[in-house]
Amino acid sequence: MRDSQHLSLARVNLRDIARAPAANLSRSYLGTNAITLLGGMLAERVSALRGAIVLVDSPRWPSDLDWSKAISRDGCGRNGEPRPRAAGGSPGQSRRGTSLRSARRTGLIAATHAERGRGLDVALRALVSNLRKWGPNSTLTALSMFPTPPMRYFGAHLNTTTCKPHLRMLGQELFGEALNGDYGPPSGGIFTRFMIAGFATYRALEAIGAEVYECYPDLQFRLWCRGHRLFSKKKGRRPALASRFRVLSALARRLGVSCPRQIQRLDEADAAILALSMIAAQEYGASFIFENSFEGRFIVALDQPEALRFRQRDASDTAPAHFLGMNGAH
Repeated sequence: MRDSQHLSLARVNLRDIARAPAANLSRSYLGTNAITLLGGMLAERVSALRGAIVLVDSPRWPSDLDWSKAISRDGCGRNGEPRPRAAGGSPGQSRRGTSLRSARRTGLIAATHAERGRGLDVALRALVSNLRKWGPNSTLTALSMFPTPPMRYFGAHLNTTTCKPHLRMLGQELFGEALNGDYGPPSGGIFTRFMIAGFATYRALEAIGAEVYECYPDLQFRLWCRGHRLFSKKKGRRPALASRFRVLSALARRLGVSCPRQIQRLDEADAAILALSMIAAQEYGASFIFENSFEGRFIVALDQPEALRFRQRDASDTAPAHFLGMNGAH
């Protein structure tokens, strides 16, 4: 539950990871590795992360790797369990090339479901499709999501000479010797950098003791816009930001929360809608959590009309998930 009537924003400069000493960071966090350093930076900017619910706008891991068996460089798993042996020749693994075989030797385990795409994405599209079908006046549109790339996509970028130093350091902690493979020339760019930082953020937040979920700002804006028109980011930054600020202001008024006027970037608006919609779902909406052992956890904060509509319908075809009912989020 919230304990403040004010929404505040804070930024962390990831470039500080590659600087020694890191700017404005206590020396107690320096020296071990890039992900520990990132965790220290986050903890110093937001002191109440331990035990907090944190929403991250990024997938947890490459689509063809198993998140539940992700290994840290110290030889331990995500939650400190002993390092598992490299996986054997399961059908899902044997179809991949030398780069993923190299990954297996360093503790990066292939996910056998990868050819079908992320199960979380399939479940989310089904949820949105059902909400649109159940609500004849729904303003929701079909859900479009940038597909999470496989390991070779990230390996190619991390191996380029132009890779930013802080991303290279994070990538080396995430993937270790698997980066020694040949991943070919890189493609894309912005989303790659964004997701590499996201992978590391999950690790850093879990080490702090936060309860971390994946979440999707564009979906949250559409679920909570209540008649306000949302302009696509492809139409330009200014109209997209202005339309999102109107939604944020209206939602903040409903909650009695002051919305900072300094929201001047789309990523700040995205962060704000994740926080405000989750607070609103706790108070008069509902939360829907998808869990997948390979991919992690995804949360959707539903406004009251969608929550009521969902409770009145059988949603068994969306995917295994937890529906946290009215006023029952956490």
